[in-house]
Amino acid sequence: MCGRYFIKLDDSEIARKIKESLKETQSFEYATNEIFPSQNAIVLVPKKEGIDATVKKWGISGRSLLINARIETLHERITYKRILHNRCAVIANGFYEWNHKKKIYITKENEPYIYFAGLYNENNEFVIITGESENQMKQIHSRTPIIMNEQKMMDYLHFKDMPSIDNENLHFELCE
Repeated sequence: MCGRYFIKLDDSEIARKIKESLKETQSFEYATNEIFPSQNAIVLVPKKEGIDATVKKWGISGRSLLINARIETLHERITYKRILHNRCAVIANGFYEWNHKKKIYITKENEPYIYFAGLYNENNEFVIITGESENQMKQIHSRTPIIMNEQKMMDYLHFKDMPSIDNENLHFELCE
């Protein structure tokens, strides 16, 4: 996890706020629908009162493109230790995993948007934080993104909490 995810903003209040924030910062070039590593994507970052939406590249450049960061080793790896204070959240409708070469789309039941915990660097590149899968997710993949609802996302961005694995109420759909 997580090698691809999906985002399409609708007309909800949070989506309108994100679109307005992107407009204010003149951030117009970002991917939508199925997002791949190395693409520019929407991320949310903290500001004094709430959040700002901005665009950053998915993947931290190095010997290879780092797209995920293990929550278990964040404080050990030099790449992540120096950016722990740069928290971001990745907005998505769901994400994809492959099981026996079958593509599976995973969402949270009754949640139009989910948020992945992330970190970004000074080059405007970000990674998604992952942990060990739990419950049904274990049958699909051993790793899972750190998934948050809107309130947990706000707490994470404002350093009130480091979320834990939440693989409850996932919905799995086989892609054709």
